[in-house]
Amino acid sequence: MQKRQTLSTDRPFKVIVNSFVPAALLAVLLSSSLAQAADWKPEKAVEIVVPAAPGGGTDLLARTIQKILSNQRLVESPTQVVNKPGGGGSVAFTYVAQHPGNPHYLGVTYPSLLTNSIVGSNSLKHTDFVPLALLRNIYIGFSVRADSPLRSTQDLLDRLRKDPGSVVFSTFALGAPNHLALALIMKAAGVDVKKLRVVVYASGGLSQAALLGGHVDVVPTGVSNLVAPMQDGRIRVLAVTSPKRTEGIFAQVPTWKESGIDVVIGQWFGVIAPPGIAPSQIAFWDEVFGRLVKTDEWKSELQRNFEDNEYLNSRDSKRFLDSKYDEYKRILAELELAK
Repeated sequence: MQKRQTLSTDRPFKVIVNSFVPAALLAVLLSSSLAQAADWKPEKAVEIVVPAAPGGGTDLLARTIQKILSNQRLVESPTQVVNKPGGGGSVAFTYVAQHPGNPHYLGVTYPSLLTNSIVGSNSLKHTDFVPLALLRNIYIGFSVRADSPLRSTQDLLDRLRKDPGSVVFSTFALGAPNHLALALIMKAAGVDVKKLRVVVYASGGLSQAALLGGHVDVVPTGVSNLVAPMQDGRIRVLAVTSPKRTEGIFAQVPTWKESGIDVVIGQWFGVIAPPGIAPSQIAFWDEVFGRLVKTDEWKSELQRNFEDNEYLNSRDSKRFLDSKYDEYKRILAELELAK
C-alpha cells in the first residue's frame, strides 16, 4: 500500500468571518456552531461490532478502542465489543446497517466492506454507511509452520508453478486484502490464480489455528497476527507485502519485492456507523477518534503490532473509501474475481 499524504482533518464546520457582520451577531453564529458540534453524546451503551470471531486483527482493534475509550474517559457511556463473524464481514455489516440513525452502533471495517460487493458476496456497499474514521494500516505476512518444507518464497513459487493446487492457503474472505495479496503475487509470478486452493475462515485467529493444526499450508495475514507464534517458534514468515523490510522481529524477513515480485499491499482498518446519523453525532465521533489516535496507549499498541497510524476523519475517510473502491474494482476485474 503506497503511503498517502495525510489529508486535512478540520472539523466539519467552518465559521466565515465577514468584517461587516456585527460582533454580537458573529458571537451568536459562533456559539451556535460550537453547540451543534457538542449537543450530542451517547445516551446508552455503545456497541463496537467486529466482523470476525475473537482472536484476529479486527477483534484486537475493537478491544483496543474499547480500552482507550474507557481509560481516557473519551466516552462516558459503557462500551462493549460484539463479535459478528460470518460472510467475510457481511454478517457484521448487515447488523450495523439494521440500526439506521443510531450512532450507538460502531462497526470495525476493513477492505471487505468494499470487496464484498465487488465479488458479489454482499449487496451492501460502503455508501450504505457513514464512515467515521480510518485508523491504521498493516502489511501482510505469508506464514508457514516452523516444520514446513517450504523454506523460502522460491520454494513456494516453484511448487505452485508446477501444480497450483499443491498448496492450501487460507483467507478471511474472498477478495479480502490477504486474498487480494495472494492473487496479485501469484499472478505476477505466473501462477494460475484460478487453480489455487483457498480455504475461508471466520478470522485471522482461526486461520492461524488451522495452520498450526496442519489443515492449511500457508496463511497470508496481517503481521500483527504473526508476532506471538513467531516469537514462540511455531511459525516462520516467508515474506511480507511491505515496500521495505520491517524492523524488530521481522527484520530478517524479506519483502516480496526482494523476491522479484513487485507487489506492495496493506490492510487498512477503520470505523463506520449506520446510515442516517446526524451531523452533530458525526462531529462527536470525529472529536473522539481524533483524540484517541493521539493517546500514548494507541501509539504504543500500534508500535507493538507493527502497524502504521494513518488517521483520517469522517469526511476524508469517505474520500478514501471512494478511491479504494475504484482501485479494488479494477484489480479484481483484472483478476476475473469481480461479478
